Amino acid sequence: MIDIEGKAVYTNNIPGGAFRGFGVPQSCFATESNLNLLAEMAGISPWEIRFRNAIRPGQVLPNGQIASGDVELEACLLAIKGHYEKALTEGKHAGIACGFKNSGIGIGLKDISRCILSVEQGCIHIRTSAACIGQGLAATVTQIACETLNLSPECFIVEPPDTKRTPNAGTTTASRQTLFTGEAIRRAALKLKETLGNSDLAGLEGKEFYGEYSGFTDPMDSDKPNPLSHVAYSYAATLAILDSEGRVEKIVAAYDIGQVVNPKNAEGQVEGGLLMGMGYALTEDFPMEGGYPKARYGTLGLLRASDAPEMEIIFVKPKNPSPLAYGAKGVGELATIPVTPAIAGAYYARDKKHRTKLPMETTMYKL
Repeated sequence: MIDIEGKAVYTNNIPGGAFRGFGVPQSCFATESNLNLLAEMAGISPWEIRFRNAIRPGQVLPNGQIASGDVELEACLLAIKGHYEKALTEGKHAGIACGFKNSGIGIGLKDISRCILSVEQGCIHIRTSAACIGQGLAATVTQIACETLNLSPECFIVEPPDTKRTPNAGTTTASRQTLFTGEAIRRAALKLKETLGNSDLAGLEGKEFYGEYSGFTDPMDSDKPNPLSHVAYSYAATLAILDSEGRVEKIVAAYDIGQVVNPKNAEGQVEGGLLMGMGYALTEDFPMEGGYPKARYGTLGLLRASDAPEMEIIFVKPKNPSPLAYGAKGVGELATIPVTPAIAGAYYARDKKHRTKLPMETTMYKL
């Protein structure tokens, strides 16, 4: 049973926006830190309490939605178990945290992605207004088109967003583009494939094939006992290990993001997210006085390259992938969410101090 109460507070601080999208790292830090205290009260390990309570297919999420068959949080926890036990055997202090994140805006809002595949001068142009903000979207949509049409990447040209040529694909937020635009690409490619048959592309010169995917979800005020809040969720389990001096030595992160379309791109997303979560936990601050910021960009506490620990990233394979976009789910915000509480858990294991403020005080890191 879960009871959640939320409060909106009006302050005189400067306006604040979403941190790594609407990735809720703040609430994850609070809930996962409290989970460590509950584990201690119950006399079981931080890993054990999470494994016993990990959401599994068919169970009900806190928002009432029934977890789909592609949930692999249990597999994520099993993937880091050996690393956790090894760290403890070696006398090191380690912390564990889990997180999950929706793919798509959801909660009944219109959420549509569109694309056009057009055959021009012997090549297939992939035309969509889906914005790439560093996540390698062009490579991802090309791979999905290649998979569907069984053609080599050289056959495709990904056009940059241009409202004259590329249809609206929605915002690059809510870890949605791989799933939503990927599925729109797949649907357009299926139409092209059916028309192409056994002939060649020259016979389709000038033809256009439209693909669209609309993610249906129920609104927040739905009276359904089990509303569909989002079309998909991704899950993660993160392990942070401290060295003998109390610095983060290694982070092991296991992710359920469905079918991984481009492992290199996904690893890059996670590596950046791990460092972002680490900075959030240990060094980044934004002090204010009277509603005015008192720090400069150079003194905000951003991590340096020399602060980066060893990182091991594991992608678990889905047993029952969704048919949408070949089973792909988002990884954007999720990359950051569980990192901070995992680090907090490691420090709690080290000195039994329950830290409730970020960046955490009394660590080996200085702003």
